[in-house]
Amino acid sequence: MSSPSPSPEEHTLQVQTLYVRHHPAILAYVLAMEPGFADAQDIVQEVFLTLTRKAHAWTPGTQFMAWACTIARYHTLHFQRTRSRRVARLDDDVVELLHPAPSLDEAAFQRRLTVLQACMAKLAPRSHQLVMLRYHHGQMPEKIAETVGWSVNAVRVALSRARQALRECLDRRLALGEQR
Repeated sequence: MSSPSPSPEEHTLQVQTLYVRHHPAILAYVLAMEPGFADAQDIVQEVFLTLTRKAHAWTPGTQFMAWACTIARYHTLHFQRTRSRRVARLDDDVVELLHPAPSLDEAAFQRRLTVLQACMAKLAPRSHQLVMLRYHHGQMPEKIAETVGWSVNAVRVALSRARQALRECLDRRLALGEQR
């Protein structure tokens, strides 16, 4: 005997609950295409509204992250098309090549996130601080330079080195199958 289908309200609540659980991963996905933290947060809020409005289109038991990230990609591309023309950006086809649709393997995505967190913990304290100021707090290099008392160029170089260290750590740990 099959269980009764959830009401539309229960279904919407289920989608919203999944959104809350996966919010950090959805934000990380948007940040990969739109590095401005405040803009990425605005996009993710729009994603939530769309997911809620279109909850009926998601089938329970299917890959929620794939569906949510597809919506996030469209919102990000729309945001980039409609914002001020004075901001240089990549063409849509280049963005699509760099950021294909997310893998349907949610476990692999969560593993990458866990490995990234472990790599962040291995960064030197100053590098960790700079990465957090830039990507968690959404500060631009100019503001970070004021905060830490460095030149803007020194902050940019340090952030570049920190990103490279994270990339190498992530690649190495994933190749070895490590998580911590």
